[in-house]
Amino acid sequence: MKKLMFAASVLVGAGLFVVVLLFVGFNNIVEPFKKFSPLYLSLFIAATAVLHLIATWRWATVLKYQGFKSPFLLLLRYKLIGSAISYLTPAARVGGEPVRGLLLKNKLNLRGEHAFSSVLIESSLGMTIDALFISVVLIGMLLFFTVPSQLAGLALYIAITAIFLISVFYFALIKHRGPFSSALRLLNSVIPKGYLQRLIRTVAVVEDTMVDFLNLRRKGVVQAVFVSALSWPVTFIQYKFALLSIGFDASVTIILLSIIATSIAGFIPVPAAFGIQEAGHFSVFSIVSAASIGIALSLLIRFKDLLTTLVGLILVSHEGLSILDVLRKK
Repeated sequence: MKKLMFAASVLVGAGLFVVVLLFVGFNNIVEPFKKFSPLYLSLFIAATAVLHLIATWRWATVLKYQGFKSPFLLLLRYKLIGSAISYLTPAARVGGEPVRGLLLKNKLNLRGEHAFSSVLIESSLGMTIDALFISVVLIGMLLFFTVPSQLAGLALYIAITAIFLISVFYFALIKHRGPFSSALRLLNSVIPKGYLQRLIRTVAVVEDTMVDFLNLRRKGVVQAVFVSALSWPVTFIQYKFALLSIGFDASVTIILLSIIATSIAGFIPVPAAFGIQEAGHFSVFSIVSAASIGIALSLLIRFKDLLTTLVGLILVSHEGLSILDVLRKK
């Protein structure tokens, strides 16, 4: 069943990718690259590297307030490994998290609940800031800009849904109702498996550790949120450089909508957001009659993601792990 769902998600993404490319036209997609700037591409890659450093800093902050010290470069190494595995799986930005938790546990001899909770806290805070920023930007656009009625309805739906999901997640977590373990219990009720029962008990312990951190390490939460917030201005600069590298000087609104499209695509359970990301950027840039620029931007983003994934896979091999074995277990 898992292999069938994986294959289906890949086929859906590939089909969407082909449809978008055929609609825009190959020659139109190539055209923006004729204005290619190596300087802005280098700055785009540099901004990408800064974002990885910020994400690692957020993880280091969480571990610091849990009472553990870990070399920054080691965390960066595991963060890149996690990113690579997440990119290759349809697990919506979190496919590689168990792997980096396991690597950290084994390397620093941490208890499982501490290693895995640090990963989940870091990821949760990062995605929370992303979701809140998306909501604020979309609501701000509805209040201060003239937006087509169809787009306005979609924007409002996305903003309300994001805020609702964040509220439900943290309410369940703080009230010890375990959002992750509850989801696993639901899955176990549909597909009863012995290993799920063991996993539920393990995850429940990790969730208790997360709650302790949120309740007792509030200074750490504030610092981690502050670090997370740094990623958005850097992401804006990153997209600005990406678009300038293909000769397009985009407005603030288009850049923000592009970032939002990429973020939403990352939550769709399709490996590498294949096809979904292209469709999102096609839709955004169609607003300014520049659909080919949207596809070109998507290809640039895919290039930097593949570069990150290549680095991560090399690091996986240095850890003595087989990427094929890791992906099969996912």
